Amino acid sequence: MADAQAEADAIYSEVKTESDALLSAAEKEAHAEMLHFIDTEEERIKADCGRRLSRAVMSNKREMHLRREEIADEVVSEVKKKLETYVKTPDYIEYLRDVLTFTLTAFKEDATVLLRPEDMDLAAELSKIPFDNKLTFEEGTFSLGGMEVSCQLRNLHADATFDYKIIDLRGRFAELFGLSLEA
Repeated sequence: MADAQAEADAIYSEVKTESDALLSAAEKEAHAEMLHFIDTEEERIKADCGRRLSRAVMSNKREMHLRREEIADEVVSEVKKKLETYVKTPDYIEYLRDVLTFTLTAFKEDATVLLRPEDMDLAAELSKIPFDNKLTFEEGTFSLGGMEVSCQLRNLHADATFDYKIIDLRGRFAELFGLSLEA
């Protein structure tokens, strides 16, 4: 009986050693799988957060861009209203005289002056500006005011229209206040 007990103890010890080894290996494998799962989930969560953050940033940029566009439209609208009032004042003809005098000084040749149809009645007054060469007045296609002056002989053109200035204002507004969706 003592031999049987010793043999049973030996078998038990051997089974226990194998069992402990299998259990230890299973624990290590489970731990490795758990770490892999945690790393995978962490990367997935980071990627998901990154995508959500990117979408939120782009959405905010879009909203800001749209608001800036609205502000630019409001500014341009207000400037146009002020120009509509300005072209009805005596200062407007003085402005046209100054622009034409400055331009003709640079051109020094025959010139064609384009005015709005509403301003063609000012051509007689503007033609009194001392100038040695021929001045021709024609209707332009712009609507807000100002003038265009061209000298074909010297291939020169000056656009001093308020329409052009509004386009320039809108461009500068976009440049100064970042009207773009670029990252």
